[in-house]
Amino acid sequence: MPTDPAMDDRHLLRGILVHDIRRDLRRHLRPMLAWYLLFTAFATVAAAPLTTWSLAAVLHWIERPLAGDFARALDIPLAFAWLMLAGAFAWFVVMLQQAGMLLVSASRGCRYRTAAAALLGMLRRAGPLAVLAAGQVLAHALLAVPWLLAGGLLYRRLLGGYDPYYVLVARPPEFDWFLAGFLPVIAVGLLLHATLYFRWLLATPALVLEGLSPVAALRRSRTLTRGRHLRIAALVTGVALLVATMPLLVTELYDRAATPLLDGLPPHRLLVGAGMVVYLTLYAATVLGVLLLGTALNTLLVRALFLRLGGASGAREVEATPPRPARFVWGAEAVFLAWALLQAAFAVGRMDLRTDVGVTAHRGATTLAPENTLAAFQAAIDAGTDAIEFDVRLSADGAVVVFHDIDFRRIASDPRRVVHTPLQDMRDIDIGSWFDPAFSGERIATLGEALAFIDRRATALVELKPDAHNSGELLAATLREVERGGHGDAVILASLSPDLVRAARAAAPQARLALLANASLPGTARRTDFDMLGLNHHLIDKTALADARRRGYRLQAWTVNDPERMARYMDMGVDDITTDVPAVAVRVRDERAALTDVELLLARLHGWFRR
Repeated sequence: MPTDPAMDDRHLLRGILVHDIRRDLRRHLRPMLAWYLLFTAFATVAAAPLTTWSLAAVLHWIERPLAGDFARALDIPLAFAWLMLAGAFAWFVVMLQQAGMLLVSASRGCRYRTAAAALLGMLRRAGPLAVLAAGQVLAHALLAVPWLLAGGLLYRRLLGGYDPYYVLVARPPEFDWFLAGFLPVIAVGLLLHATLYFRWLLATPALVLEGLSPVAALRRSRTLTRGRHLRIAALVTGVALLVATMPLLVTELYDRAATPLLDGLPPHRLLVGAGMVVYLTLYAATVLGVLLLGTALNTLLVRALFLRLGGASGAREVEATPPRPARFVWGAEAVFLAWALLQAAFAVGRMDLRTDVGVTAHRGATTLAPENTLAAFQAAIDAGTDAIEFDVRLSADGAVVVFHDIDFRRIASDPRRVVHTPLQDMRDIDIGSWFDPAFSGERIATLGEALAFIDRRATALVELKPDAHNSGELLAATLREVERGGHGDAVILASLSPDLVRAARAAAPQARLALLANASLPGTARRTDFDMLGLNHHLIDKTALADARRRGYRLQAWTVNDPERMARYMDMGVDDITTDVPAVAVRVRDERAALTDVELLLARLHGWFRR
C-alpha cells in the first residue's frame, strides 16, 4: 500500500530523532564508551601523528612552507592543494571513528567484545574508507574551483590595484561592489556543497554495513537520499548544532558553578593545587562524556536515516576479536583515567606562574599617535613598553623607510607606491593629519632615524615588508643599516615569510629573528630559523605553547587589545603580547605581578575556561 510522502517525512522526524536514537543509545551507550576510548587512544598514538608528519613531509617536498602569508602566485594553488590533502586526512579520521560506531551499533555482543571487534573491523575497512574520503574531498575541491576563480577574478578586476590592508581598513566603494558580486556566488557555491554533502551523507554506512565499494557506496547514498535532501539537512543540522553547544555548556557550567568552589579553599598552594588536580580530572571526564554523547548522537542519526530509507542493517554478530577483550578494553578505560589524572597533576605542577611577559607596541602606541611614526614610538616608550614593532620597505632609491602599506593611499590619499617613490619625495608626504591635525608635522622616517630615536629605550622589532622581487635587497639594506648604527643587540628582525627569515639567518647568524604567522604547521620551519614565533592570538592554544617550550623559542601573541584577553594569554604562559594599547597591557601585567601564587593559580584556572 503506498504511503503519503508528507506522512512519511513526519514519521522520519519523530521516529529518527526520538524513538530510534533513544533506543540505540540505551542499547549501545556502554559499548560506545569502550569504543570511544579505544579510538581516542588509536587517534592519539597513530592517526594524529601520522597526519601531522605526512602533511609536514609534503610541505618540505614542495619546499613551500605555508606558515606566513602567501606572497607568491604559486603559493595559492599549492595552498589549495595542501588544504585539500589536509581535509582528506581529517575527513578520513572522522570516517574511521564513524565506522567503528556503526559497527558497535550493529552488533549484539558484550561491550568489551563489541568495542574490540569494532576496532579491528574499522582497521580492515581503512583502505576503502580512505578512498571514499579522498573522493569526497576531491569532489568538493573541484566544485569549489569555479566560485573561487570567480571571486579571484572579481577581486583582481575591482580591487587588484589596492593594498589589501587598505581594502580591509578603508573599505573603498569597489569593496562594496566586490561583495555585491561575490556574495551571491558564495551562496550558490555553499548551496551546491551542502547538496553534495547531504547526497553522500549515507555513503559511510553503505560501505561499512553493506560492504559496498567506495563508488557503489556513493551511488547507494545518492539513491537513498534522492528527494529528501531538505528534510535530511534539517535533521542533521539540528543535531549538529546541539552537539556543538554541548561542550560549550559544560565549560560554562564548570566556570560559573564549579570553579568558584575552589575560591573557598584555604589559601595554601598545596591544597589549592590538589583541588585543581581533582577539578581538572573531573572536567576532563565530563568533557569526554559529552563528546562521546555528541559523537554517538551524530552516528546514530546517520544510521537511523540509513535504515529508515531502506539501507541494510549489516551483520549483527560480533566479528573476530583479540584474546581476552575484557582486559583489552578495561585497560583502555584505566589508561584514560590515569592519563587524565596525570595530565591534570602535570599541568598544575608545571603551571607557569611567572609574570615577566613582554609587551610589544604594534607600530607604536597607535591609539595615541599615527602608526609607524616617531610620535607613536615615543608614546609607546612613555607607556613602559618593552619593544616597538614597526614595518620597513625599500624606496625607489634603496632607502629603508618605516612604512606598512605598499602605497600612501590609506595614510595620505596618495596612490603612489613606496617602491616607486624616492626618499626625498616621501619627505613631503604628511602621514599624521589623517590621525589628527595635531600630528600634521609627522613625516616618514628611515630605519636609521627610527633606531636612533628609540635609542635602546625599547627593543626594535623590525618587520620586513618586501615588494615583489626585492626581498633580498631589503634584507641586505636593513642589515647594513642596523650594523651602521650599532643597534644589533637591540633589534629583532621579523617577517611573515619563512624563506626570508631563513635567508636572514644565513646572512646574519647572530641576529635575533622572529617568524610571524597566521598559521603554524609542524615542520614548516626549522627551529634554527627563528628565536621567536609570533602567532595570530586566535590560534594560540596549549599545543602551540607546548611546542614552543619543547623546541626552545619564544611565543608571541598578536595583536591583542582587550584587557581580558591579555590576562588570558598571560595566564596561558605566552612570552610576549603585541598590542595597539601598550599602556593597558603594562597595567594588566603589573596587576598580575601583585598576585600571590595561589591567586595566580586560580586566575589561570579561570583563564582556561574563558578561552
